[in-house]
Amino acid sequence: MRHVLPALSASTLLLFAGCAAVQDGRPGRPPVQGSMAQAPSVAGVAQESFGKAGWGRQGEFALGGQRVRYERGAERLSLFDPLPAGVRAPLSFSAGDAAVSCEGWTPEQSANGRLTDSKPWVLSCKWGTGPAAMLQIGEGQVRRGKLSREGAYRRGELTVGLRSAHLLDGSPQPQTAAVGYEMLHQGTVVGSLDLSGPVPRLRRPDPATPLGRAVTEAALALALVWEPA
Repeated sequence: MRHVLPALSASTLLLFAGCAAVQDGRPGRPPVQGSMAQAPSVAGVAQESFGKAGWGRQGEFALGGQRVRYERGAERLSLFDPLPAGVRAPLSFSAGDAAVSCEGWTPEQSANGRLTDSKPWVLSCKWGTGPAAMLQIGEGQVRRGKLSREGAYRRGELTVGLRSAHLLDGSPQPQTAAVGYEMLHQGTVVGSLDLSGPVPRLRRPDPATPLGRAVTEAALALALVWEPA
């Protein structure tokens, strides 16, 4: 019997480990150990974590030493859920001397929306300092049965494309809701916002450059209309 007990203990530990793995991978929630699949152009860029687990209606946090304060029009917001009834101003925030106000609305449902049983809404944001900066993102393309969100951030002559990402690293199966967003400049991914964990993780160019600033400002808006797991 002395030789049987250790074997039973090992089996029990394996059983517990298996149950934990199943719980972490339950449908509708990315695995705890998962992360957004990265484009080669940003795979080697250091990532920065920011924010907190659960945004709520208002709060503040720091990103790269810069204080960000925000207020949201609803307790929960997501570009992949319907816009809460009666909410026209889903988000406002300030980062440094930049104040941002955003509007949201739900357009008439398109053929893509009916195909995926989705009701995408449009997020439109305006930065109130310096050269006019605008961000707009809404319904994108159906890819592998999933309806993306796509748009752009524009400041002067600089345009950064935005598109939702749906693949976790090492997984061939896309998620219905975004696991993050990619930011593109002249067709190349130059930044990414990983939303697969409890807090956002950002890869960006030098924030002191115009391109880095654009990626940062777009990432803040997108992160604040996402609900942490």
